[in-house]
Amino acid sequence: MERHSFTGSRPAQWGLRIAEFPAAGFFAFIILERCNLGGTEPVFIWMTGHRELFLIEIAALVCVYGLVRAFFRLPFIPFAIYGGAVNLIGTANFYKLYYRSEPIIPFDIFNMTPAFTIANRMGLVFNLGLIFNLVFFMICLLLVFLIQKRLYKKNAARRIWTGLPVFCVSALCLIYMTSIPRLTAAGAVDIRYDQYNNYMVNGFTVATLMNFTDNRVKAPHNYSAAAIGGLRETIRGAEEPAASGYPPKQPHIIVLQMEAYGDPGFIDPRVCYEEDPFGPLAPYAAEMRRFRALTSVLGGGTANTEYEFLTGYNMYFCPPGVIPFIHYMNSPKPSLATDLSALGYQTIVMHPHAGSFYNRAAAYARMGFDRFITQEEFDDPVYIGYYISDGSFGRKVIEIFEEEKEREPLFLYGISIQNHGPYNSLEHRRDYPLTLKDGLILNETQRMELETYGANIRDASVMLANLIRYLSMEEDPVLLLVYGDHQAAWSWVHELPACADLDMRRYSSEGFFWANYPLEDDERPLISVSGLGPLLMLRAALPLSPYQKGINLQFNELLAYNVAIAEENDGTVNYIRPERVDGYRLLQYDRMFGKNYLGQPD
Repeated sequence: MERHSFTGSRPAQWGLRIAEFPAAGFFAFIILERCNLGGTEPVFIWMTGHRELFLIEIAALVCVYGLVRAFFRLPFIPFAIYGGAVNLIGTANFYKLYYRSEPIIPFDIFNMTPAFTIANRMGLVFNLGLIFNLVFFMICLLLVFLIQKRLYKKNAARRIWTGLPVFCVSALCLIYMTSIPRLTAAGAVDIRYDQYNNYMVNGFTVATLMNFTDNRVKAPHNYSAAAIGGLRETIRGAEEPAASGYPPKQPHIIVLQMEAYGDPGFIDPRVCYEEDPFGPLAPYAAEMRRFRALTSVLGGGTANTEYEFLTGYNMYFCPPGVIPFIHYMNSPKPSLATDLSALGYQTIVMHPHAGSFYNRAAAYARMGFDRFITQEEFDDPVYIGYYISDGSFGRKVIEIFEEEKEREPLFLYGISIQNHGPYNSLEHRRDYPLTLKDGLILNETQRMELETYGANIRDASVMLANLIRYLSMEEDPVLLLVYGDHQAAWSWVHELPACADLDMRRYSSEGFFWANYPLEDDERPLISVSGLGPLLMLRAALPLSPYQKGINLQFNELLAYNVAIAEENDGTVNYIRPERVDGYRLLQYDRMFGKNYLGQPD
């Protein structure tokens, strides 16, 4: 009786309710970080090394629980809802990290339907850690039920006097904690341009809070018609970029953005294969104009590279963590597709995946493409791992070209997918991997990653060689541009000393131009993906718009830049300084988010 009389007292009941919140927060922390960091031991190592961030995580998770708890008098139902959601999010994060080498971010909610479709096709791995999380949740849920049944008493006060303050305080605290300056003052590192490391370094909850910041693109302080008029005069006064004298008529244009098309040996020369994965392209090397493409994403975020290429808009000028195809494609937008359509091109985009992923179907339509070909239009494709192979992708490119080449000149933009990770899963293990020479010290998983990746690059090279061989026999002029969407997220790279030069190499993918007509040599070894459009127009001997001339002018002044780093024309590499590139913001804002003063007649 004494126990019941004590727990029935008002102070004891308030004590139970107060203790409930940090307990729920710590429970969620364990579940989420075990899925994020890969086990219990890494979680406690992270806790001891990031104490302030740990406290922020607990506080944020307590606030989220408060938002749910505010609607209920007793804890069992809100804890069941909260715990179930935490397990679901943690599990989704685990599988996304495992299969795509990317953490789950808030904007993935827009990809839920295609993600479930993809998951049904994959043989999801059985993982004891996830079973542990589920058992841990069930034990905690049972404990909450017993505490509620034996100790809790319903509060006689009206719900509005207790629930409303809890909800309001929780919401205000969460909003307060989304401040980047406050989080960085507590030890967070703002590396949202690299979401994988953002979640590994800052922890799941803090990284998520950082991704909830304002995603609007704000107008430059000096944006006006007069400012753009001055920019127009600068562009007119600049030396006209020299276009090639070839071809004599508008060429067909094929652009292939290849999944994770890079050379890990460029990051570290000790990574060397027994067989060169780019070897199948050797017969065409003299005709190719190679370069390195500087992307703004690592290991994922393919759609952001597509956005940079098609619009010329560098992701440096977007708030970190956004996906433009999802956030900004709510109305028609100018792009390379609209530019080429104005010159008489038919425009087709192709991706052997779900059309709804990254909002591509809507985004491409609003960027002016005539047609979007998805995986549904591939007849009996071959799969490598979970994805349609590069061989099937290349055959579809030829099929479309054959169907459309007799009409207007064709602009075909294809995005491959075979080489998407994971590279260390049994489902992706290749029967014929590319073995590594002895050099870099690797564990078994890291070696498997590189050998599987090498086999995929060889497949891509075989496909590209077959395509070039086919296009070589075409009578009409054809221009081919190939570049990688990003480098893979290599685990062995994290052991290398961090520096700007290493990040430049990590963000650099492989690329080349090829044509069945003479191409002039180009001394440019590196180019931002956002600067490839004007180079494509020049190599096709097509007229550049004022916007494209302005983009080309930027990359005459600065070799390349992205969300993290910049390389000068003399080869100097630095982490990006706003004062070095902010002058380029005006031109790109006017085209994509402003009033397009530059595109209006004088």
